[in-house]
Amino acid sequence: MKRSLFAATAVLSLAACNGPAEKAGKERDQAAAAASGQPYKSEGPNQKLGEAQDRVNKAATDVRDAQADELKQQGKAIRGEADGRADKLEAEAKQIRARADKRANVFDDRVKAVRQ
Repeated sequence: MKRSLFAATAVLSLAACNGPAEKAGKERDQAAAAASGQPYKSEGPNQKLGEAQDRVNKAATDVRDAQADELKQQGKAIRGEADGRADKLEAEAKQIRARADKRANVFDDRVKAVRQ
């Protein structure tokens, strides 16, 4: 019972979600019906075309969003790779500095010996 109620609610909410092109098409259909002196019947041709256009627009938006997400992931991957390389270079620089300090300490010791 709950499932059928949920399904009915979902269907009704989808049916009630008219996009802007569908709404504009419905208005054109209503105006055409009024101009010809006939009562408006729901789901006229312009409304159906508008609904299709809304679906196309949503699909295009979804594609653009997916492309943007992919580009964002590529950017993150590049930054991650650069961070890894930078960390490796920083560790290497630390080792180079440590070796240089060790070599320089020998000269510091000689300076102290000369001054005594």
